[in-house]
Amino acid sequence: MILKDEFALITGASLGIGREMAKELARRQINTLLVALDGPELKETEKFISEHYETRVDSLAADLTDPESAQRIYDWCKSNNYKVSILINNAGFGEGGAFEAIPLERYFKMIDLNNKAYIALIHLFLPEMKKRKHGHIMNTSSMEATLPLPYKAVYTGTKNFIYAYSLALNEEIRRFGVKISILCPGPVLTNEGGLKRIQSQGNKAKLILMMPDVVARVAIRNMLGGMLIINPGKMNWWVTKVAKLIPTRLKMRIMERIFRVYTKA
Repeated sequence: MILKDEFALITGASLGIGREMAKELARRQINTLLVALDGPELKETEKFISEHYETRVDSLAADLTDPESAQRIYDWCKSNNYKVSILINNAGFGEGGAFEAIPLERYFKMIDLNNKAYIALIHLFLPEMKKRKHGHIMNTSSMEATLPLPYKAVYTGTKNFIYAYSLALNEEIRRFGVKISILCPGPVLTNEGGLKRIQSQGNKAKLILMMPDVVARVAIRNMLGGMLIINPGKMNWWVTKVAKLIPTRLKMRIMERIFRVYTKA
């Protein structure tokens, strides 16, 4: 149970799923702390929540690919006496194309944001959750965590890492009253780049396409209910189940044919 003086901290909170999760938490009268890149969207999200919901809200602009950003976020919370009992690691990005066509620096930045930032924030905020004997951590992984995609090899690798890391860490900490949830959405319409990748797949991608507000509602409801693995959408759930039944070599050959279009998108 989250107390009235406690907060949920959401990264990537100015756009897409992160923004919608912040709104959903505020709708449930949970105080929110919004962290995202500096830009008008961050303050607009904070203003929207403050005007529409009777909860406390604050925001901090931070680039989570900066190795010092996690400590700065933690220090900001401590200096303002913000007790974080919900940590939602949502910030991340992906990119598709032939492996060698994407600059190495871009891959390293992806790993910094999709993996290192998650570890750093949990490392800082977890001890206090354990002391209070309650808390929720939700890490945004992907449907692709268990379905590696050619032409998105590094991205799916980062999401697979989050999936495995979260499963293992959950077993370490669950006896302390802290629960981890792994959010594994399929295609979600969050930005122009994602829209182009979805369009490159044609009508088949639309079958599992979801909107951010729908994913957010499912994610928050199930996280607060203590669900470990959250697969929004019945179609996405079936795809992951069926994929496990297909021999790995055959499955990867099929995936390569389907996602070869990313080299042209």
